[in-house]
Amino acid sequence: MEIKRAAIVIFMLAAFQFGCSGLEIATSQTEVDAVQKIRSGQYELIKSDELAQLRKDAEIGKNVGRFQVHREGFRTWRLDTATGTSCLLLTTAADWEKPESAISACK
Repeated sequence: MEIKRAAIVIFMLAAFQFGCSGLEIATSQTEVDAVQKIRSGQYELIKSDELAQLRKDAEIGKNVGRFQVHREGFRTWRLDTATGTSCLLLTTAADWEKPESAISACK
C-alpha cells in the first residue's frame, strides 16, 4: 500500500513539475518528504515480498556466531552471547547422573 501511495505522489509531483494545470492534489508533508528522499537516493522502493525475504535472511544471520563453547575440566559449556546464559553441553556419563548436571544441561 505504501509503495502505491509513493508512486501516486511521484506521479503528482512530476505532473506539477512539467506544468500540468487544473489538477488539485492534497499531499501531506510526510508524503512530499518521502518523495524527496526517493529522488535523492536516500530511500529505495522494494516489493513487500522482497522485504519479507530480507527480514528472514537477517533473522538467520543474527544467529551466526552467537554461541561460544568453552571447557572447564571434564565439562564443556555453551555460552549464548545474545542472552548471556550458559548451559552444560558435554560431560562424562557419570557426571550426567548428578542432578546439578542434568539441571544445567542444554535443551
